[in-house]
Amino acid sequence: MARSTRFFLGALLLATLALRLGYLWEYRASPFFDAPVVDSQTFLKQAQALLASGPFWEGDEPYWQPPLYIYLLTFVCWLLPDSYFIGIRLVHVGFGVLSCLLVYALARHAFGEQVGRIASVMAALCGSFLYFEGELLAVPMEVFLNLLLLYGLLIAWRRDHGRYWVITGLIAGLAALTRPTILLFIAALCAWVLWHRRTSTYRSLLSFIVPIALVILPVTYRNWTIESGLVFISSNAGVNFYIGNNADYERTVSLRPGMQWETMISEAENSGHKTAAAQSAFFFGKALDYITTQPLDYLGLLGKKVFHFWSGPEIKRNQDIYYARQHSQILSLLLWDWHISIPFGLIGPLSLLGLGLSMRGKWTPPIALLRLYALVYMASVVLFFPVARYRMPVVPVLIAFAAFATFQFCLGVRHRAYIRTTVLALPLGGLLVLCNLTEAAPTEEDAQLYFDLGEVHLRKQDYALSARYSRRALELDPRYNYARHNLAVAYFHQEHYGKSEREALQTLAENPRRTDTRVLLGRIYLATNKPQQAAAHLRHILERYPESGMAHYYYGRLLYRQGHYAEAATHLQQALSWQPQDFWLHYELGRAFQQAGQAEAALGQYHQALSLARRPEALNAIGALHLLAGRTQAARTHFLQVLELDPNNPDVHVNLALIELENGNHAAAIDRLRQVLARGPFPHAQRLLDEAYRRLESP
Repeated sequence: MARSTRFFLGALLLATLALRLGYLWEYRASPFFDAPVVDSQTFLKQAQALLASGPFWEGDEPYWQPPLYIYLLTFVCWLLPDSYFIGIRLVHVGFGVLSCLLVYALARHAFGEQVGRIASVMAALCGSFLYFEGELLAVPMEVFLNLLLLYGLLIAWRRDHGRYWVITGLIAGLAALTRPTILLFIAALCAWVLWHRRTSTYRSLLSFIVPIALVILPVTYRNWTIESGLVFISSNAGVNFYIGNNADYERTVSLRPGMQWETMISEAENSGHKTAAAQSAFFFGKALDYITTQPLDYLGLLGKKVFHFWSGPEIKRNQDIYYARQHSQILSLLLWDWHISIPFGLIGPLSLLGLGLSMRGKWTPPIALLRLYALVYMASVVLFFPVARYRMPVVPVLIAFAAFATFQFCLGVRHRAYIRTTVLALPLGGLLVLCNLTEAAPTEEDAQLYFDLGEVHLRKQDYALSARYSRRALELDPRYNYARHNLAVAYFHQEHYGKSEREALQTLAENPRRTDTRVLLGRIYLATNKPQQAAAHLRHILERYPESGMAHYYYGRLLYRQGHYAEAATHLQQALSWQPQDFWLHYELGRAFQQAGQAEAALGQYHQALSLARRPEALNAIGALHLLAGRTQAARTHFLQVLELDPNNPDVHVNLALIELENGNHAAAIDRLRQVLARGPFPHAQRLLDEAYRRLESP
């Protein structure tokens, strides 16, 4: 490797790394940085559930989404339990830096050193790469593994040795566990290799295909052991295929989490298909029925999707990509939509020109392989639906062709070949216009964005801001049921119970199946001292959904307030299936057991709560139980531990004063009780202080 090349690669690595770290530093200000939504939230929840449950083959249903990224996220959560939001993004940065180096290597193999350098710089400055590296999505991993697969194929083709095909097959299997659409390219690749038959073709393909199967089959077996029916990798393929292939495409592709999405998803189950495999097949069947019965309409839809694939704006899937610009100056420079959409509004036309130019010269395996990947992967995206997130794995290869076209322009200008340059500029100009005809939807008119902001601030307990964003979402879409529910929740936490009840009742009128809204109404009526109405709503849920842990929890709390402690404990126990790792649930179950006279069961729940969070409430409750049982030393130990966490806790000081009083240390008890009363009125402390004085004065 030449010295200039080493210098370039070192500078590229440092610049790429600095750019990405700078973006992450800015992006920390985004409300979504530590509060992911939609698919990002789903990935994180699955990773945390996997971490809690143990081995990867456990679970109660086949994988809904490809699992490899979930495994990676699980590992990061295990390794960095307190900083996984930063940790996983640093892993993404690593993927991004390595991907830029792989773009250089692939473009250099195909087109030469200069094109490799141009391509790597374009990849480093591609704003959509930066955006997805900041999200909890599998995109950076998909891009890296697909590029690594292509590089491995180039090496395996050149050296034609079994071990290189085996290694490349393993990479291909991992890529399939990240985004299964790569299997279409693998199938096309096998046909391509057979077409260019060499003496070792069959042995090479066998060395390539067997490792792919060995990587995928454990996931297939895991899915099969959990539920009958064949789910090779994930069960979301059917519904995704249907979303992109039906007569009402514009509606289904724009569906967001909410009533319409739930109605569509539940259609398969309502039709009698109970397993994940059967439900996926149901949606495949619906899509194929549309394709075969309306072929002309389908061809028109394919044309529309091809156009959307090559259009410059980044089409969102769940989240508005351009909103992230508000939190990063770096991204604002590298990702925008104004006349020309940067980056893809430039990459797309240049890559189309580069693809055309690449067909003129001598056939070479590197160029042919990249061209095959670009065309087949584009087809795999168009077969479903073209959005920015699904288009990203092909963008690095398109960048290689865009760099080739750019290099041809540079050659024309350098050699003063103005006619040749003009001939290239004319189609490029037309492609620039064509690929930038559409515009991205305005961020300020995106109801889902405001719903997501309301949801995030609700989680962060910023209820005023949550209400503001939820109201904005409803202004843009008055039928946005999820936003209305969140508005009701925000009002509840602000103690605007009248407003909360009004919004909750309207939410329920729009969607009577919402159990969370009924629970909210139960909580509203509990807070406004209307126990009969609260009980009616909570019992209504439990009659129809007896497994609802949330309803059991709040009904248990209602029964506790009414003095039905044993019955309250029964419902709180059933709520454990809903939130088994919740401190307050175990603590309140312990209180119910204690009031019901089950001291040992109460002690067990308090200890369980303490194992989840070292809070003074649990320590104090354990100490009180020891005190009631006459275990004074154990009680004192726990009370002193409370004071380490909460030095001014009046209940604990009173309990310690009681121990001092029982031990005859009247002066110490009186001094402790005076300190409690000096901080404010506390009737129990005053009564105990009076008792201490009486004991002190008695002979």
